[in-house]
Order: sequence, then C-alpha cells, then structure tokens
Amino acid sequence: MNINPVFEKKIKRHTRSIKISMVVCASNLLLGSIALTCFFGESTAVGFMRAASYAMPARCYMMMAYALFAMILVSVPAITGGAISLERERKTLDVLLTTNLNPWKIIFGKLESALSMVFLLVFSALPAIALIFAFGGISFWDLFLLIGILLVTGIYVGSLGICCSVVFKKTTLATVMSYVIVLLLLVGTAAAAGISFYVSKLQIAGQNIYVSPSAGKVIYLFLLNPLVSFVGLISQQIGNGHEVTTICNQFGNYYSDFVVSHIVPISIIIQMALSALFLTIAGRKINPLRK
Repeated sequence: MNINPVFEKKIKRHTRSIKISMVVCASNLLLGSIALTCFFGESTAVGFMRAASYAMPARCYMMMAYALFAMILVSVPAITGGAISLERERKTLDVLLTTNLNPWKIIFGKLESALSMVFLLVFSALPAIALIFAFGGISFWDLFLLIGILLVTGIYVGSLGICCSVVFKKTTLATVMSYVIVLLLLVGTAAAAGISFYVSKLQIAGQNIYVSPSAGKVIYLFLLNPLVSFVGLISQQIGNGHEVTTICNQFGNYYSDFVVSHIVPISIIIQMALSALFLTIAGRKINPLRK
C-alpha cells in the first residue's frame, strides 16, 4: 500500500509532538468531565438506586458532540493554516515540487494530516462516549453519523485552511485569515440573514402594508455554515428534527421551503463542493507549470 510521503512525514512528526499529546489529553479530560458530570448529576437528581432517564444520555451526547465540533473548528485551521506557507518560509516548498510528488499529492497529503487529527480526537473520545451506551438512547448509527459530520467539517475547514495557506505567503496571516473566514461562516451568515430581515421589516413598515418580513434568499447562506448542518444532524438524532427550521423561521416564514426542509444534506453537498474548489485553487496555485 502506497502512503503519501507528505502524509507519512506529518504523521511521524505528530506522533512525536508533545503539543498533539496535550491536545488529545485536554480533549479527553473535557469529554470525561462532561460524561461524569451528566452521570453524577442524574444520579443525584433521581437517586442512585432508581432508573435513570433517557434524557440524560441524550443531553450528555449532545454536549460531547458540540465539544468535539468546537475542538475541530479550533484545531484544524491551526494545522492547515501553515501547511504550505510554512514550507515556503522554510524554503522547502520548491524542493518538494522538484521531487516526483505532484502538487495534488502535496495538497492531499497536507489535508490527510489534518484529518488524522480529526480521527485522533474522535477515536480517543470513544471511551468517554461509550459511557452513554450504558444508559441507552443513543445507537451506533447515531455515532457513525456523528463521525461522518465531524469528518465533513474537518474536510471543509481543512480545505479552506490549505487554500489560505497557498494564497497568503506568511503563515501568521494565513492562519489568522483561516480563523476569520471560519468565523464569518459561523457568525457572518447569521448576521447577513438578520440584517436582511431587519431591512425587510423597515421596508414593510415604511409602506404600511400587511406582509410578514423575511430575509428572503439570504437565508440560503446558512448552507455555507458548518454549524447549521451540525445542529440539524444532532437535532434529528436527539431532538424533534425541526430545530434548524425553527431557527430559519426567526428570519421569515420558511416552513414550506424545500431547501430549508432539507438543509442538512444540501449543506453537506455544497460544503464538499466548496472543499473541492478550495483544493483545486490550492493545487493550481502551487503548480510550477502554471507560474
């Protein structure tokens, strides 16, 4: 089996890095604390000898899932933000390009190393997540879907970070811009929908007509937001499955909107398409034959 040399080099470096070990340790401590807090909180509320409520494992699962999601959003841009720019600063990028490795292998090797961090965080958290199965309410299929959406998020954010690392020459600037764009995807999409809804409200008030204000098509910017697709999946697993629709309806009436009703699969498809676009831009940008 042929292993990408760039990926292999990064894996060896990660296994020897004290920083990676500290991140994994902190992650497991956080998730373990969440699980134990939920367990003892439920036991104290209902008594140690009474049957536990199924709401407790669901609540614990939700908190641990959001913790993993947050850690991926924080850690992946830090890894990929300097993936190419750091090689450029060390004067090793030109050396890599003169080897048998084509630009795509370099790009995908960097992305694979970032995804290995996602897998490391998720699979190291399995012992803590296993406590949930002792109470029931969460299936292995739910866990499989959780790993899938976390992987999609890692690819999406990682591809964005690699693209920034290619476009911006300095590692610091590339990393900062990765975090800025991720923040815009998380907060900026909601802000844009809110502004559009408020403008619509002002226009209706000025015309003195009886029409419900709406953000219009601006609400579709939520398709770019990884948090929205994540919330949608978690709500389908342990909620009523309509939390995202309820959120969207704060900006207008979208109960019968097809895109909003199917926002999770559509957003995943769009995010994967954008990931492919980011990687294509990065690969073409570092290709010496196109300079």
